Amino acid sequence: MTQQPRGLRIAVTGATSDFAAAILPTLFDDPEVDSVVGIARRPARLVHPKLTSVRSDIRSPDLEEIFAGCDAVLHLAFVVEELRDKAETHDINLRGSRNVIDSAYRAGASRVVIASSINAYGADIAPEPLTENTYPAGDPNRYYFYDKAEVEHYAEWWLRRHPGAMAISMLRCTYIVGPDFANDGIDQFTGPVGAFPEADRASYQFLYQDDMADAFHRAAKTDLVGPYNLGPVDWVGVRELAAMQGQLMFDVPQKAATRVADIAFRLGLTPFSGQWVTPGEPIVDSSALGRATGWAPTLTAHESAAMMILLQGKSLLRRGDALTRGIACEAALRPASEAVGLSRSAIAALSVEHRQLDTSDGSVHAEIHRAPTESTRSVVLLADVGTHARYLTTLAADIAAAGVDVVVLDLPGHGLSTGPRGRSSAAQTTEAIDAALRFARVELETVPVTVRSGTRHAVDTLIGGILRRATGWKTMEEPDHSDGLLPPRTRAEGTADIPYASTAAEALALCTTRAVSATR
Repeated sequence: MTQQPRGLRIAVTGATSDFAAAILPTLFDDPEVDSVVGIARRPARLVHPKLTSVRSDIRSPDLEEIFAGCDAVLHLAFVVEELRDKAETHDINLRGSRNVIDSAYRAGASRVVIASSINAYGADIAPEPLTENTYPAGDPNRYYFYDKAEVEHYAEWWLRRHPGAMAISMLRCTYIVGPDFANDGIDQFTGPVGAFPEADRASYQFLYQDDMADAFHRAAKTDLVGPYNLGPVDWVGVRELAAMQGQLMFDVPQKAATRVADIAFRLGLTPFSGQWVTPGEPIVDSSALGRATGWAPTLTAHESAAMMILLQGKSLLRRGDALTRGIACEAALRPASEAVGLSRSAIAALSVEHRQLDTSDGSVHAEIHRAPTESTRSVVLLADVGTHARYLTTLAADIAAAGVDVVVLDLPGHGLSTGPRGRSSAAQTTEAIDAALRFARVELETVPVTVRSGTRHAVDTLIGGILRRATGWKTMEEPDHSDGLLPPRTRAEGTADIPYASTAAEALALCTTRAVSATR
């Protein structure tokens, strides 16, 4: 009896980080990966049959024993959020990273993949995108920039001392965003006011977390050696980012802003010091990684920025910034999908389509479900005030399975539609519904009826009730799961006269009744 070859065993340091939250599921889904060893100082965030969690510090002398039998090590552990004790920061980042590399070698690992950063290049803005030929100079006055560069320098030194002994690659990531990433930088990008030195030049390459995870997954299975830039092909200026969401953007003097941030950090008023006050980030060319592994980003920097804004509970205000491609829409909808228990495979099986329908002041998002056979009827299913289309996906699929096409519509300011969050006047609601009806008639070639569903019930305190009567805003109940797309309060009109259906049978009955009435 022949013995089946053993699959890969991969160790991951920093297993409780946002990086790991994105990367680990990709490793678990790979049938060629038998087991994953997650190393972190905190208890594990994830549970999976392939995962063995180990509580340890990357400076520990036991790391070699922990790495025993591993084919690859993904080194994600790093101090990012600023500590006051910079000596401790450098000790963790530098001595810990050296220990990871040395321990992996002694344990017999074939390759080490290090999560580096484009900040290893330093904070200066270059006139052209940087390639890996640019020296990672770091910045001795910025702990994160300095440490990222120094880790790379040690890795390069180690490779020269041990030619062919073990592959070490350093993936220089641009700014990563996605449902699993939360940090002070994202809060700054999406706050009501933005302030940057050289705001007219400052820009970022926002990288979708799944694209980052795909790159690390590929690197874990490939003998890559040396540094590789990891980012999308485009970038977003901070003034453009501000315009997307209606943020006030100010250009501030570098020295003054650094001084103010240092004082605020010492007083405990901000979580970061002037070491993070920069005129954006360097722009990089990531084509080398694509040539080496076949990696390519699935989302653009602009799409990732739009997703970041939406998942922070903010609105996209302009038609041109709305998410249109299905993969980008599904990225923004992932927390909502998890809230309603829809996996990625389940959504793929439903063959959901996404469209943005133009209105006079923006666009409204529609989720399209086509019947399995050609249909002459359709339902425009309006996601009720305070909710959005993903909460009606299962209902729409059931209606479509019965032979009726479905257009699930987000109100203006809801879901993936543009407009101020939670707001829709009666005129805007009517125009949105008209756009969906027109789509159903012209593009689906069906006779549509309009139905609404998915009401979130208002929860009013005494003060909330007074404010609602004074302002017209409604406070909505908190969702069971985190979903950045749900507005915390709403002021929408124009839906009261639309018939309500909570089941596919009710929607189909309304569809039949109205179709019969229309023929009389």
